Amino acid sequence: MRTRWAAKVSAPGADTGPPLHALRRAQRRTLAVAVSAGALIGVSISAMNESLSDISAQFGLSALREGIVVSALLVGALVGSLGSGVVTVRVGRRRILCLAGALGAVSAVVCAAAPSAAVLIGGRFLIGLAMGVASAVGPVLVADLAPARSRGSVVTAYQVSIAVAMLAALALGTGPMDHGGWRVLFAVNALPCIALCLAALRVPEAPGDLVARGRGPQALAVLRTTRDSHEAADELAALSGAKGEAKHRSVLRNVADPVLRRPLAIAVGAALMNPIVGIGAVVYYSTLVFSSAGLPGATGARTASLTVGIVNVVMSLVALRLIRRHGRRPLLSAGLAGMIAALGAAACFQLVDVAAAGALTVAAVLGYIACYAFSAGPLSWVLFADVLPPQLRAKVSGGALAGTWAVNLAIALLFPVVVGTPAAPGRLAGAFLLFAVITLLILVLLRRYVPETKDRTPAEVRTLFEAAGPARTR
Repeated sequence: MRTRWAAKVSAPGADTGPPLHALRRAQRRTLAVAVSAGALIGVSISAMNESLSDISAQFGLSALREGIVVSALLVGALVGSLGSGVVTVRVGRRRILCLAGALGAVSAVVCAAAPSAAVLIGGRFLIGLAMGVASAVGPVLVADLAPARSRGSVVTAYQVSIAVAMLAALALGTGPMDHGGWRVLFAVNALPCIALCLAALRVPEAPGDLVARGRGPQALAVLRTTRDSHEAADELAALSGAKGEAKHRSVLRNVADPVLRRPLAIAVGAALMNPIVGIGAVVYYSTLVFSSAGLPGATGARTASLTVGIVNVVMSLVALRLIRRHGRRPLLSAGLAGMIAALGAAACFQLVDVAAAGALTVAAVLGYIACYAFSAGPLSWVLFADVLPPQLRAKVSGGALAGTWAVNLAIALLFPVVVGTPAAPGRLAGAFLLFAVITLLILVLLRRYVPETKDRTPAEVRTLFEAAGPARTR
């Protein structure tokens, strides 16, 4: 992946920095971690989508047990992300990703060979643990290893790989699932887990982890693999200076720091933005939503799953190009505005009695997915990585991710209760309007308080917040 910085270091008179071939090798390895972590999450989420009915028939599951089988993954993700911060401080981000990959691979095999529902639930919980760790640590590690100018693209690749893996799992799930065919999906789930373990072994330890252990020269060497000498020195100075400052300070103590208060609030808000705009309601219950729009039966279910997955993948790929060209604020603003319009339109089409209402609802929902895929989906994690100092990313990521998985779990459990099964048009319209209002509030807060962070180093972002003080940032 050739970045603008790669072109810069090869220009005459520029800081020599790392050789271009070494820079590209380091970028490929960092990108492999992002892609494999995203693939683990995408396959894990979608593996149950097409196979639940066959699993239920084979094991004789009640409605409650079905819900437990589905929710076990999210409960594991919640626990894994919440506990990842403490474990990461002790073993480092690189090692914990290796452990998560190994745990996920073993758990996928357990699920594939599960002789009972209880074993399947336990295996799904353990895969959820691995998924929670990967979601909390993976984006943080790649953000630490990538220079400011390519951080957005690398973190966005993580989101793209989630979308591609979800689509691949959905497509595989459209095949015959009877006679234990669903076990193939869970066996496939082991592949991205193994890939994550291998990819994590090929990247260096995070500079922040090395500084925390008193290994400053090694941290500088890691930074110099992807940065020019000035940027590497500045980041090392920031990490070293923050080491003593943050060593004995909890996240709550950092909240009291007026300089760190706003970036912490923005980072947590960015992480929570990802689920609270309602994406889980569409991803987990696309069949329910599309059935209300007039696409019943097996054909409707297949259309719901695959069209959502295809749109998500295409627009996530578009996001890679857009994030390289445009700032965080304008791109996120455009996406949130489009999501508000799409959700409002979907709500209106549910309430009107016209022949084309069903098709228009489908179009509105797909428009919502498209806007999410190039804005709130990838940019929530890009913004999270941009605004937080490196020494705080590991501490905050676990708690912030736990919050996102908790919101996802709440949506997974409550959405069918709120809208009904089958979905009542009026109640579904109310859910769409609620998510539209929440998205509008996020847009207002974004425009008022969030600065532009594109291509800015951690030191430059800190200076930006120091200069802003208590005043709002434009």
